[in-house]
Amino acid sequence: MDMYQIGALIKNTRIKQGISQEDLCQNICTRETLSRIENGKQDPSSFTLNGLLHRLGLPESHCQILLGVDDFAAVNLMREITELNTCGNYAPALKKISALEGLCAEMGKTSRTVVSQYILRAKALAGYYEGEEHKAYTFAEQRAMLTEALKLTCPNFKLENINACLLGEEETKIINHIALTYSEDGDYSRAMEIYKKLLEYIQSRFASNNVNEAMLPLVAYNFSRLLGREGHPKYAIKVAEAGRRCCVRSNKCRMLGGLLLNLACCYHDIGEDEKSKELLKDAYFIHKVMERPRSCELIKNYAWETFQIEMG
Repeated sequence: MDMYQIGALIKNTRIKQGISQEDLCQNICTRETLSRIENGKQDPSSFTLNGLLHRLGLPESHCQILLGVDDFAAVNLMREITELNTCGNYAPALKKISALEGLCAEMGKTSRTVVSQYILRAKALAGYYEGEEHKAYTFAEQRAMLTEALKLTCPNFKLENINACLLGEEETKIINHIALTYSEDGDYSRAMEIYKKLLEYIQSRFASNNVNEAMLPLVAYNFSRLLGREGHPKYAIKVAEAGRRCCVRSNKCRMLGGLLLNLACCYHDIGEDEKSKELLKDAYFIHKVMERPRSCELIKNYAWETFQIEMG
């Protein structure tokens, strides 16, 4: 796909979605630069292009062929860091974050902004080492880091008015992480308020596109889990079901087992035990296929304690 086609795609999608050039390019590039890109007169860096595509809800595959050597190395590091953080392997993750910071220092302004935002989010999750001891940042410290990360691309962002900013996938991940810190810190009402707004934003802004497929199941899982814990099972079922349908529609199952477990717990809470048992079995076998022994063990324990049935 050549640059004119990419530029035309960005322009046509932007106009179709009713987005101004100023809103699309905020803190990614200047309006003049965006105009030149849309008209095929300028080649953007891969991170500029990636940021624009994310805000439009378009897949990253449109710009992978444009990666230069340094950008390719940075993207690979980011993927590796995400995988390590997800698995809780924080020591190697922090080493790779350090390597990414070195690459970031040599990048142009736009690429540096996007990568710096990712680094802050990755650090908030990975924590730090004090001598040989690994330590996690406090939830308040994590929120400060995540807010700083958000303001790199959305300087006027406020959690009270999520709709006021044009968000991409990275920004929605950061907001999800912020909500999670409130939940883990015991401020459940604040967390639920953020999840509700974020879920509504994803459903309205990113309907049936790449960001929707990536983020809706994750946010629906976190939100429905918290709703169930706080005694709102019917609302939790509605939210988790939206996430489940998205997983099925997009053929992505990373969050499906967790969503099914949330549904099972909530159906038990409202007295529909046969439905709950059926969902527990589905959740167990999905986690088993995905090689998640800890989740399998959790489901086995819940199934035995609640219904005296054995899984496996």
